[in-house]
Amino acid sequence: MKKVFLTVALAAASLAASAQVYVGGEVGFWRNADDNHTNFNIKPEIGYNLSDKWDLGIGIGFNHDYYGTGKYDGETIAKKKVNSFEVDPYARWSFVKFGPVKLFLDMGFGINTYKVKGEIMGHDYDSDAQVGWRVGVQPGVKVSLAKNVDFIAHMGFLGYQEADDNYCAYGEDGFGFNFSGNNLNFGILYNF
Repeated sequence: MKKVFLTVALAAASLAASAQVYVGGEVGFWRNADDNHTNFNIKPEIGYNLSDKWDLGIGIGFNHDYYGTGKYDGETIAKKKVNSFEVDPYARWSFVKFGPVKLFLDMGFGINTYKVKGEIMGHDYDSDAQVGWRVGVQPGVKVSLAKNVDFIAHMGFLGYQEADDNYCAYGEDGFGFNFSGNNLNFGILYNF
């Protein structure tokens, strides 16, 4: 029993000695002037480097989506805003490294709560809290800018997502992949 305990203690100590904590986050902004649609998101994150290839982390974010007034047959259709809060834990696998650049995959799940407020067909609308979730993979790139500072970017999603309605920040229900400019986020990480 003492040998097992000593082996586990040595493994934990060596893992802790090589691990590193990082903090940072990402922001994203999208504006479509033709449709009067604006999206802004910010997601701070904290993580733990387990090795050169594996990290564990969590992102906690806020998303604001505004859809301006539209017309259909001369009648105002909708003006709405959606504010949401999300929690996204992940395991990050860095699969390629060349120089200061690493390509990685964030594998995890997320939960998103949101409310819709606005005017639809001339009537005020204020929804109850809605919920969305997803599970899948997000590809990304990390570039070492200095000893403790990394630039990070995510683009796309591959997996499954579901929500109470189509206003969830994750998008509509379904599975597949989506690699468009609408889901491009940039950020900075600081390694302690």
